[in-house]
Amino acid sequence: MLAKEGEVTYPALDMPPTVERTSVTIWSNGVAMDGDIYRPKDLDPSRRAAAVVLSHGWGGSKATGERYAAKFAAAGMVSLCFTHCGWASSAGQVVLVGDRPDLDRNNEGVAKVRLIREVVDPVEWIQNFRAAVDYMEGEPGVDTDRIGAWGTSFGGGIAMHSAANDDRIKALAVQVAPLLLRSGPLSARGKQRAIDLARGRIAAGPQGIDGDVFPRLPGTPHLARFLQYDALAEAAKLQSPTLMIDAGNEDLFDIKQNCGTAYEILKSRGVVPVDYRIIDGIDHYGIYFAGFDESSEAALAWFRVHL
Repeated sequence: MLAKEGEVTYPALDMPPTVERTSVTIWSNGVAMDGDIYRPKDLDPSRRAAAVVLSHGWGGSKATGERYAAKFAAAGMVSLCFTHCGWASSAGQVVLVGDRPDLDRNNEGVAKVRLIREVVDPVEWIQNFRAAVDYMEGEPGVDTDRIGAWGTSFGGGIAMHSAANDDRIKALAVQVAPLLLRSGPLSARGKQRAIDLARGRIAAGPQGIDGDVFPRLPGTPHLARFLQYDALAEAAKLQSPTLMIDAGNEDLFDIKQNCGTAYEILKSRGVVPVDYRIIDGIDHYGIYFAGFDESSEAALAWFRVHL
């Protein structure tokens, strides 16, 4: 069976017999996100387990990481996959259309609103990831001193930014992660979009614009918010053991300028264990196919040692 997300059809999960999956709802700034908890069926109730929160990438959903989450759970960890706000089965932000309506003494009134869908807003995604960690912190049977973060593609940068700013995250594994998204032309357009938003020239939560910037990817990049996001700069703050995996034939960005640079930064600091691996012979999406076994085994081994 195959699970289709966006423009990529990923291999579907063959659920390990020792793992159970439960659907959950995670609330992020009042928006309901769709998630799944993966737990070992034989989890000892007298002992708390390590846990991993997983983030999909641009255009993905909670299904992107399900094979990784199930693999971690089969090894005794509690795992949480979720879909970021506005994507797939998760709800989206609601924004006001036009001026504020007349309100009564209870601040109630009738307003026209718009639901935001498929916008890539890194600031929102960081909050979503934190909400997922909050949810995991309250999950029965989880050792809150052993929570790890995993992220793939755009979600890898989100996981790295989150780990650098949340001391609850004790280990990090990311793969095919673009970390540097503020190049000259991109920043210039982002500054213009920020001006346009502030002056009301474009709607809040912009949709259907700037598709030419990342033509192979679905949805709308919130370029004004990209100005507030720099996962590569956050790498220097990491206090958690960090594993980074790249594709040898990466076709969406320069790996040397992204995780390659982050690795050099962390290695030169010498503060935390760090490992950087390149899987030869695969492109960006190959990480989920020919590269799955190697990438998932590496991440599992990393969490086993550091959680």
